[in-house]
Amino acid sequence: MRARIVGLILLVVGLWIGLELPDADQSASFLLHRSIITHGPLIPGLLFIVAAASRAIPVRWLALGVGIGFAVHLAFDLYPRSWQGYALISVPYFGWMPDWFSKAWIGISALLAAHMAARLTRTFFEVSLFVLGLAGSFIAVAPSENQLWLPAITTAGLGILALVLPRDSRTRHRESLT
Repeated sequence: MRARIVGLILLVVGLWIGLELPDADQSASFLLHRSIITHGPLIPGLLFIVAAASRAIPVRWLALGVGIGFAVHLAFDLYPRSWQGYALISVPYFGWMPDWFSKAWIGISALLAAHMAARLTRTFFEVSLFVLGLAGSFIAVAPSENQLWLPAITTAGLGILALVLPRDSRTRHRESLT
C-alpha cells in the first residue's frame, strides 16, 4: 500500500516533469527552443529503459507520468499559431528544420512517448492511471494554450494508439501463432 501512495505521488510529479521538460531548452544556453533533443523521444526513452527494468512501482509510475506529460505537451506543440521560427524543430549546430520535418518529428515523438508510457502499465489499474493521466494533464494545460479541439483529438488519438499498438514483438509473434 505504501508503494502505491509513493507511486501516485511520483506519478503526479512525473506528469508535471513531462509537461515542463520539453521547454527546458528555453533555459539552456546551448539549445534553441523546440530543440530536437528536448522535443524528441530521447528523454522519455531513457526513462522507459530504466523503468522497464525496474520492479519498483514508484520508478515505473514516475516514468509513466513523464511519458504521459511529454506526449500531452507535444500534442499541443503540433498546433502552433504558424509553422515558422520557434515553432520549428531546431538541431544544434545545424539550424531550423522545415515545417514538414518538424510536424513529423513532434507527432512521432508524441506517439513514442505515449506508447512507451502505455507499455509500462501492467494492470487494469495502471491502464486507468494512464488514461486519467492523459485527461488530467490535458485539462491542466488547456487553459494556457491557444488551441483546444485539435490537441484534444490528438491526445485522445495518442492514448488509443498507445494502448492498441503491440506491446512487444514476442506478444505479436505469439498472437500470430494462435
